[in-house]
Amino acid sequence: MDRVVAFREKLIVLMHMTGGQPARGPEIMSIRHSNTVKGAHRNIFIEDGKVVFVTRYHKGYVVSGDVKIIHRYLPREVGELVVYYLWLVLPFQQRMEALVWEKEAMSSHMWPADPNGRKWTTDRMREALKRETSVGLGQPLTVAAYREIAIGISRRFLRGSTAFQQEEGDESEAWNEENTAALIADLQAGHTAHVAGMVYARGIMEQAGAVADRRQQFRVSSTDWHRFLGFAPDMTEDACRKRKRAPFESDADEARIDRWRRLRTMDAAEQLQRMAGKTATFRSVQKEAIEAIVGGESPVVAVMPTGAGKSMLFMLPAWAEQGGSTIVVVPLIVLRGDMKRRCEKLGISCAACESRHPPDAAAVVLVTPESAVTQEFATFMNRLRAMRQLDRIVIDECHIVLNRRYTFRKQMQQLGKLVAAETQMVLLTATLPPSEEDELFQRMHFDPDQVKVFRAETARTNVAYRVMKVGRAAKKHEVEEMVLGVVRQKLRRYRKGKVVVYGNSVRKVQELAQQLGCHAYYHDAVGKASMLEAFMSGSGRVIVATSVLGMGVDIPDIRCIVHIDCPFSVLDYPQESGRAGRDGRGVRR
Repeated sequence: MDRVVAFREKLIVLMHMTGGQPARGPEIMSIRHSNTVKGAHRNIFIEDGKVVFVTRYHKGYVVSGDVKIIHRYLPREVGELVVYYLWLVLPFQQRMEALVWEKEAMSSHMWPADPNGRKWTTDRMREALKRETSVGLGQPLTVAAYREIAIGISRRFLRGSTAFQQEEGDESEAWNEENTAALIADLQAGHTAHVAGMVYARGIMEQAGAVADRRQQFRVSSTDWHRFLGFAPDMTEDACRKRKRAPFESDADEARIDRWRRLRTMDAAEQLQRMAGKTATFRSVQKEAIEAIVGGESPVVAVMPTGAGKSMLFMLPAWAEQGGSTIVVVPLIVLRGDMKRRCEKLGISCAACESRHPPDAAAVVLVTPESAVTQEFATFMNRLRAMRQLDRIVIDECHIVLNRRYTFRKQMQQLGKLVAAETQMVLLTATLPPSEEDELFQRMHFDPDQVKVFRAETARTNVAYRVMKVGRAAKKHEVEEMVLGVVRQKLRRYRKGKVVVYGNSVRKVQELAQQLGCHAYYHDAVGKASMLEAFMSGSGRVIVATSVLGMGVDIPDIRCIVHIDCPFSVLDYPQESGRAGRDGRGVRR
């Protein structure tokens, strides 16, 4: 039940912050999800696909007799949480209270008392808001402070016709528990004119026919607020009416146009030297690919050998114009860490998406395939799109999309979803045979006629290959002895070099590592980072691994790769054998 309580506290903060102009504590706590036998009515509805809660604002009623009826529409994502809460969470709590605590009366309020009897008050809501904003924004905000901020944002960034207005003499948090009780009592009093005004969206002083127009204005105001916060646009709503652009959208569009104009006209070679040093020059197909990227071409696919500078294709544009964000999908955490260090060394702001917590905006945002296809990250991208800051999405090691092991990291095959972001797509790899291009384009939902492919020679001339035949009658221990002999021979030959042995099964990797007295590196091995660090530092010259060590490992002095099993695919083989000879010196496979 503690998790139910925590969920409810987060939900009330979400409703408070995303519905438009924030309600006062007593208003949002007056929400009912059902009618009562005493005549009180619910005031949360679904209207044309959006969850809306309707509240009354009493201030000045004694003088004017006027009750303001306010509609606040929630974004789809928050509305879905409200539906799940009313459908599953709240009934679960009520059922538990009936079974465990033998509680018979069920509250009709969205925010009933907790199982331990703790009730919702303005103080409790204030503390919940301060706690959640402290976590999400790094700064605790009170109800009054957030109201002031929301009003300031609406006046600065939203169009005047829908900007939230601040009432004169706004007392914000001046409500106390007595006021709250009076409001709840009034709702429970019966089907009075006040309740009728709330239920039927007609205030005491409102004229017939004016309600629908005012309700639509509230909806437009809330929708603009959703868009400013970065929620996905409501396509059905935009289709029904021609939407005026908010000032912040026009400003952001102008900034984005200027940013791309400067990119298109920059001297790429000069910018490269400014970023990486006066001796820096373009290699392989870097120049052609970068010209296509800064020219706005999309999709762009670059096939370049290891060490040819694929990452420069997105680092240079991000460095030259840092007003936007480039999202880079990287398949391995170790590769993400290396890329983050390189960006920071060049002075490029870089942030990594950790678990289910999207990062702050940066020039380069690094994300794993698993996180890239989550709803949380989609919301993050929508926010960047709304602010016109999403410049491109880059998929590094894009051959992972062709993963045919359907039980291994299935999200790799779902990266085609990212095209929905409607931004420039750049795919990078050293392993894409021409015969696999069509399948890659199909999985990424690309039009083959629109793709710009830049392909360089990827053959590794400094790597020699050798096949050792094993008789069909050879026993397991005989094969292992052969492998052990090869490894020991290579260690004697390359006194300062390293050896990697690849196997397909975790069990085989563990057994062979035990015989060699080295680490066994596989997907869920404990202490993988320390294993790799020890191997890179030279404290261990041999490591036995599964294919998880195949991508993103840049260790210059690996001299020999041994495969004791057939790789899972033809794409895995060059990735794994390509770990050797990355310093350009000759090696034997």
